[in-house]
Amino acid sequence: MRCPKRLAPWALALLTPWWSVPFGAQACELVLTEHRSGILLTRLPLNSNLPSADIAFTHSVLGTPVLDRYVWKSSPQGWQAHLIEERFEGEGYGLPSQAASGERLERHGSGWRLHLNRVVDPLVVLPLPAQSMRVVLPDQREFLLGQLSQKSIEMRAENCPAP
Repeated sequence: MRCPKRLAPWALALLTPWWSVPFGAQACELVLTEHRSGILLTRLPLNSNLPSADIAFTHSVLGTPVLDRYVWKSSPQGWQAHLIEERFEGEGYGLPSQAASGERLERHGSGWRLHLNRVVDPLVVLPLPAQSMRVVLPDQREFLLGQLSQKSIEMRAENCPAP
């Protein structure tokens, strides 16, 4: 299929998942809005069986990669983000140095991997330009958050079926 000249290929990739959704049905998606104003920035498709996404960025002090893995779980308060894994290199400056109760910190290559289950509600990030912060979907598509807004961005799962 050829992309129209006015529609960038990445924009077409964002629309493609909804073509397979039956008319009138809503797809499970990650909704990104400006935190304070609520202005809609984008909607990204999520796996309705296991809504998840990663937030990858460069540590602001160390300049090393950090990856935070989130899953969204249904609760009486609605869908909530759970930070389930953090991968990072380096020590100090806001990075974990030991695991808390119920968590596990282990070596992962030249860095570390922290396994945890922490509710982050609301999930809000500030995409500083130097951090190259991006959302990474399970199919490895990446979306640079600083191109969506210079303000704080809230991320939430919507239209996902209850388990």
